[in-house]
Amino acid sequence: MEKTLKTGRVAPHSIELALAEHGALRVFGAATLALLRVVFAPVEADPTDRLSEHLRRDIGLPPRGSPLPEAPVLPVRW
Repeated sequence: MEKTLKTGRVAPHSIELALAEHGALRVFGAATLALLRVVFAPVEADPTDRLSEHLRRDIGLPPRGSPLPEAPVLPVRW
């Protein structure tokens, strides 16, 4: 049961629509699984680790192993 807007686009689903279509237990279970997937997801490797030094320099990254530059701190003026 999709609701079509005047523009011809399909309206986004609401929680009430999901509860009516699937029931509270299924919606709660799906939300719980989605939250658990985010919490226990494996940490992805940094894609810039595979770049060579000259490519890192070309895109403005510091050499591998060096600390990231700190942002300049402006003096506080009262």
